[in-house]
Amino acid sequence: MKRILLSMIMIALLSSCDQKKATDTKETPKPATELKKVEETPKSETNSKEFKTKTGKTFIINEEKPSASISKITVTTKGFTEVNESLKIEESDPFDYALIADVNNDGFDELYIITRGAGSGSYANVYGFSSNKDKSVTPIYVPELSDDQFVAIFKGYMGHDKFYVEGNKLLRKYPVYKKDDTNSNPTGGDKILEYKLKPGEASWILELKK
Repeated sequence: MKRILLSMIMIALLSSCDQKKATDTKETPKPATELKKVEETPKSETNSKEFKTKTGKTFIINEEKPSASISKITVTTKGFTEVNESLKIEESDPFDYALIADVNNDGFDELYIITRGAGSGSYANVYGFSSNKDKSVTPIYVPELSDDQFVAIFKGYMGHDKFYVEGNKLLRKYPVYKKDDTNSNPTGGDKILEYKLKPGEASWILELKK
């Protein structure tokens, strides 16, 4: 009788162990993971261009474009004997092109950056950087015209203008629009304006020649 009871206890223990193993080997269901779309911040586009002066100095233009209509422009210099630093245009229209010219005819080239609006008028603007006898570079001050001055000087202006260099002259040409002209069809010919670079109290001044 004792042997029968012992055998029954052993069978019960073995059955309990088998059930425990089956329970241990069963995979615990993993909680469902909710997939969330990650919105990436658009990266700014960056462009870099180099321009050399006739004396072998280098202007480096870096343009960062946070959007299609706004640019942040940094001008760095290389080869100037005393100071090589970064000069910034914090917010402007997008970079279009740059010109190297000696407008003040002192033997040292300046850098002129032309920006252009993203709108239908494609309005141009100019920023200048002057060489201080190849020792350092300073920004050129470009006075802003009043509304009355602008209307008097830029008669028939609706954008689509272009800056260019002839010899030591910095020139700006734009198509003249008559009263009933459409944006795509100016009929008043072209007008050319000339800029001069003159010394100011703290920096050079770029202004329209009268």
